[in-house]
Amino acid sequence: MAIIRINDLKVNAFIGAYAWERKSKQELFLNITIEYEASQACSTDKLKDALDYAAIASRVKMMVERSKYVLLEKLASKILSSIMSEKRVVSASVRVDKPLAVVDAKSVSFEVSATR
Repeated sequence: MAIIRINDLKVNAFIGAYAWERKSKQELFLNITIEYEASQACSTDKLKDALDYAAIASRVKMMVERSKYVLLEKLASKILSSIMSEKRVVSASVRVDKPLAVVDAKSVSFEVSATR
């Protein structure tokens, strides 16, 4: 097994429980961990045998930037579902960080994970 980590992927989305939060997009940071069987990719050195993390990051970013959720929980679960739809993914976790959500805190985060 191998692990791919996408760290601090910057996205902008409409999100928040309060109306004023949803008036303009807010900056979020995504941290995604994906476990998959990579032995074939390690052997062949071909992208077709690997999990294309650039494509995953691009797809997730586009999905998030088009979304309008109230809760981090819902957003994170949608991202996780998208990642788990990849057949080769064995397990994954998604953490969504929302900077400035709480006064005097660097960020608030929510994390969710799944395993086949």
